[in-house]
Amino acid sequence: MVEQREIEIFLTVGEELHFGRSAERLRVSVAMVSKTIKKLERAVGAALFDRTSRRVALTPIGWRLYDDLRPAYQQILDGIERAVAA
Repeated sequence: MVEQREIEIFLTVGEELHFGRSAERLRVSVAMVSKTIKKLERAVGAALFDRTSRRVALTPIGWRLYDDLRPAYQQILDGIERAVAA
């Protein structure tokens, strides 16, 4: 089972394409970001990011997951916001 925080970390790395900036934005450690991405990759059974010391890029499977999760995650956030506003 994938948790909301794991999805949030994956989507943030997908947007930032940088583990350090993602960690800073999420207020967690780079180690936490890295550990979470590795956990997701094990769950999916494939690499989600190509990473070197100079660059991070989504793999084709990573892009597919990003494209599938982004709108669904945004709907969840919007629903929570509407509930709070009500």
